[in-house]
Amino acid sequence: MFVPVVDANQRPLMPTTPSRARRWIKQKKATPFWRKGVFCVRLNVEPSNRNYQPIAVGVDPGSKREGYTVKSKAHTYLNVQTHAVDWVKDHVEVRRNMRRARRFRNTPCRQNRKNRLVNKQKLPPSTKSRWQWKLRICT
Repeated sequence: MFVPVVDANQRPLMPTTPSRARRWIKQKKATPFWRKGVFCVRLNVEPSNRNYQPIAVGVDPGSKREGYTVKSKAHTYLNVQTHAVDWVKDHVEVRRNMRRARRFRNTPCRQNRKNRLVNKQKLPPSTKSRWQWKLRICT
């Protein structure tokens, strides 16, 4: 397990071990904070070096669960298995049924809107949300 590190200007540095991060915090060399549920440290002093190793993100897609790995040549920084977004199709169907139910109530009639999606490429909402979710996790 590794702890992400950023410098005083919020630029990412190479991750460190939890023991070193604790030592930095105790010596007031770093400040702890949480970013999107992940514990991180912000260096209050200038880092000793700014060498970077190439890091890759691997995605193992699945219909129900997906695996994500963040890895360099020397270490595996993160290994996560998450539940895929599968609720969007049901929510869109409920929304459509609620809209259809409103049409039969005693309300003044309104003109239908013209079809704005004619001659345009349309991505299904469930597919769009699933890919946006993958992009958010990788980011």
